[in-house]
Amino acid sequence: MYNRVMKKLQLCTVIVLLGAIQLAAITISPLPYGINVHLAQNETLAKVKAAGIAWIRIDINWSTIETSKGEFYYNEVDRVVNYATANGLSIYASISFTPGWANGKKGSTYPATNVADWKNFVSRTIARYKSKIKYWGIWNEPNLKIFFALGKDKFVQQILLPAAQTIRGADPAAFIVGPDLSHKTEAGTEWYFWMKYILDNAGNYFDIISHHIYEDHGVYYMYELLEEGDKFIPAVKTIIQESGQENKPFWITEVGWNTSKYSEIMQSNRYLDMLHTRARKNYPQKVFFYAIIDDPNPAVLPWGILRRNLEHKPAYSTYKDYIAGLIPDPGDPDEGKINNKCYAEQTVNNGAPAAQNPVLQKMRQTSDFLRGYSASAQKTVDMYYDLNEEFLKIALADSRVFKLGRGILEEALTLLSENGWINMNQPLPEAFYHKTKDLVGILKTEYLDTPLAPLALLVDKNLATISRMAPHDLLEFYLKEDIQKFKKIH
Repeated sequence: MYNRVMKKLQLCTVIVLLGAIQLAAITISPLPYGINVHLAQNETLAKVKAAGIAWIRIDINWSTIETSKGEFYYNEVDRVVNYATANGLSIYASISFTPGWANGKKGSTYPATNVADWKNFVSRTIARYKSKIKYWGIWNEPNLKIFFALGKDKFVQQILLPAAQTIRGADPAAFIVGPDLSHKTEAGTEWYFWMKYILDNAGNYFDIISHHIYEDHGVYYMYELLEEGDKFIPAVKTIIQESGQENKPFWITEVGWNTSKYSEIMQSNRYLDMLHTRARKNYPQKVFFYAIIDDPNPAVLPWGILRRNLEHKPAYSTYKDYIAGLIPDPGDPDEGKINNKCYAEQTVNNGAPAAQNPVLQKMRQTSDFLRGYSASAQKTVDMYYDLNEEFLKIALADSRVFKLGRGILEEALTLLSENGWINMNQPLPEAFYHKTKDLVGILKTEYLDTPLAPLALLVDKNLATISRMAPHDLLEFYLKEDIQKFKKIH
């Protein structure tokens, strides 16, 4: 009996040690609900907030900000960013398009003649907003000539790599999202050729893989294109896997139905289909519908869920009610919620439900067992979930912490046997220790103003000792009171 309980306790102990080094940071929503807003007016942004939509995708266009070399006008971007920050909206920002002075007046879809000009704009922009924006996209649908005039090799070499390297240098904690391709298959625009080339040549710079997809045949067929492919066209998942990027989060950053081709009721129904399907699969991890409001130009198709006068279309109310929990998902209404989930369930499993991963099921069963074992064990489990909630905040705001946290948990999960237990008498591997050391190093130097900072310093102080201890010794050290009490009873 003692050995069985010890085995139950050991996994939780290792997990709690991970939780103890996790700190809070700026709040970035873990919710999956997003929408494209461009640089919408504040009254439109207020509608986003009122609907409970957590994320906005905005445009930061070099061509309109630096119209003359050295003269920068960020006024409209500042307004949108400041409004979003003040109202708790998380931001994904796409940087695109070249001013005429930088490319011989060829047009905004051509790259800069001197790549240093492009890098200077990216660097200046990241520095300006690094405390408010952590998620960055580089260009929009570059496989379409209307957005990028040249080929995929030019895009990677003259746009993507220079910008990605600049972002990494300007803010190592930033997340790079991409490649935001249009799901087109016509000659020269083939998304699968573009995605494979981009991911093979620059995939390591992406923290999150993203895609745009518009599908007339409905959400069910859309998911077939994402997951299974169609005839001779591969699935999006297949291209991502072939490029070795399958362990990264996947976002749909544009999807929608315009109310010129579809009725407003049909648009609303498609929104609900998308939300239900995303919830059942917990895939993609985020979805950004296109768009919040119809374009003021009547010649542009009406993609919005608001009319130009801010009146609600049915899809707006549907989105709002779904987020508020008023439209239960007939598949599994609790799927995709983050309440009472640990960091492993949020990241190691790429957002998929724990039921799809036997190891995560064992972790959940262990936590349930410990809740009923003793008051102090229950307190330890509760502390673990509380700490993970705080850690999720910082991990969503700092790509370095996200990667290290995921790496540490992956190391821990590889140690588990088929029964879910770790070898009690062997020290944790060096890779586990080194990644933990790197993570603590970031937390203790850059997040000391957070409420949990003392825990980071405590772990840092004892890390060398912990690295030499086997799980059995860790149990004796951290759960000594519980173990002694158990021995007295039995």
